[in-house]
Amino acid sequence: MTTEQNIEDIIKGRYDACAERGGGEGAVCCAGETPAGPSFAAEHGLYSQQELSLVPETAFTLSRGCGNPTGFADLQLGETVVDLGCGAGIDVVLAAHKVGAGGKVVGVDFSAHMIERARQTVAEAGLTEMTGFVVSGLGRVELADGVADVVISNCVINLCPDKEAVYREAFRILKPGGRLAISDIVYAGKIDSEVRKRFQSTWAGCVGGAIEEDRYFQIVQDAGFGAVEFVARHPLEPAELEGMACCPGPEFTPVPAREDIASVEGKVISIKFRASKRRVP
Repeated sequence: MTTEQNIEDIIKGRYDACAERGGGEGAVCCAGETPAGPSFAAEHGLYSQQELSLVPETAFTLSRGCGNPTGFADLQLGETVVDLGCGAGIDVVLAAHKVGAGGKVVGVDFSAHMIERARQTVAEAGLTEMTGFVVSGLGRVELADGVADVVISNCVINLCPDKEAVYREAFRILKPGGRLAISDIVYAGKIDSEVRKRFQSTWAGCVGGAIEEDRYFQIVQDAGFGAVEFVARHPLEPAELEGMACCPGPEFTPVPAREDIASVEGKVISIKFRASKRRVP
């Protein structure tokens, strides 16, 4: 059985390679306005063209998110935001514009090459002074207790084998009354155990590490979060699912068998939600 450390090394290697290459040949995963137009993007928590106009091309090209947590985090001037799994910094830039010069945004990612790209992104955006970066796994974030007003994450926690550790760390680094704004991928109910094993054998894209929605939110609550509020819940369309099943791209991640992808159509859900730090677990 693949160990947690092996999985982290596999995922890190794929995203390091993607960052070094400057992206892949495929489309950016769910990143911006779709052919369905701006209303679809707004409804499903994606980026508007106005937001994307603030983002340097490097960050957009390397974006592999499934939402836009800065769009529903209710960020305020002067707040400190931590972005777990920041990638090349698309959400760091957008958060920095919202919290202003008196705020701070810290991007965390275990891919050193992605962090290099993120530093390039904020420099191009003129936001270096109010941003910072940490190379770290999400289950052991090298930040002080209670440092953040808000923790955001965009389609990264599903990749982590120890989701309990990630949400415990999010709870730890948040101030009392701090809040989460999360975009992620879950399963709507059970999937075939053999299909799951095949996805997990290669930790394929967003489906290799995804878990059932009920279990996911039990983890969130067990970490100490309350007042969970859903913003959007969107079953991935077949084309979205096919693309995200091999994120960050087929050059880097084995593509699952077509029949396995077909077997989970309608069962892979992009979720966007808010929650707050209410109690000590």
